[in-house]
Amino acid sequence: MDVFYEESAAAHDAKKGARRYTIVHVLSIAFLILAIVLLVIFVFSFPFGGVDPSNESAVAYQSMIGFLGAQGLMFLALWFGLFRWKSHFNVSYDYVFVSGELRISKVFNVNKRKLITRIDCAEMIQVGDIQNSSYERFRSDPSTKEIICTSNTEAAQGKFFMYILANDNGKKLYILECKEQLLVNIMKFAKRTVLESDYVSQEKKKNQQQ
Repeated sequence: MDVFYEESAAAHDAKKGARRYTIVHVLSIAFLILAIVLLVIFVFSFPFGGVDPSNESAVAYQSMIGFLGAQGLMFLALWFGLFRWKSHFNVSYDYVFVSGELRISKVFNVNKRKLITRIDCAEMIQVGDIQNSSYERFRSDPSTKEIICTSNTEAAQGKFFMYILANDNGKKLYILECKEQLLVNIMKFAKRTVLESDYVSQEKKKNQQQ
C-alpha cells in the first residue's frame, strides 16, 4: 500500500514576513558590497611595511586606511548578522509522508528549503494532540528534546498541533501544525499503540466544544 501525502504550515504573517525578509536581504547585500570594497582598499593601500613616524602625512594616511579596514570588518560583521537574522522571517514548514516515512522541511521565504528530519513510523514512540496531558509529560522529560516545526502559536482553521515522540538520534518531541489526515496516514503504518490512549478526533472535539 503506497501513500503520498503533503501539506504545509505557512506562517500566519507570511506577507509581512516576506517584506521584512526582502528588506533585510537587500541591506545585507549592501553591507557585504561595502565590506568588500573597503577591505580591498585596505589590503592594496595599507603600508604594511610601516611609515616614518616623523612624516605626519604618511602617519595620517596610514591611520585613514586603517580606519577604512576597521569599517570594512564592521560592515562584514553586520552582513553576517543580517544574513543570519533574515532566516527568522517568513518561515514555513512542509510535511511529506511517503509510505511509512515522514519528512519535515523548513522553508525560508518560499524558495529555500532545509530538511529537518526523516522519521520512519517504526521510530515513533507516541503521537497525539498537544492539548492532552501526555504531551506535558513528554515535554518535561529532561532526556527529550522538543523541536517546534511551525511558526504559529495558533493553529490555522482545520488544523491542530500534533506531537510526535520519536527515537531520532535520541528522543525528540516534534510539534507539527497539520490536518488530522496526516495522523490518519501515519496510523496506517504505525503500531496501534503509538496513538495516545486519550486521543479524541478533531471533529469530535470540535462538536464537544460547541
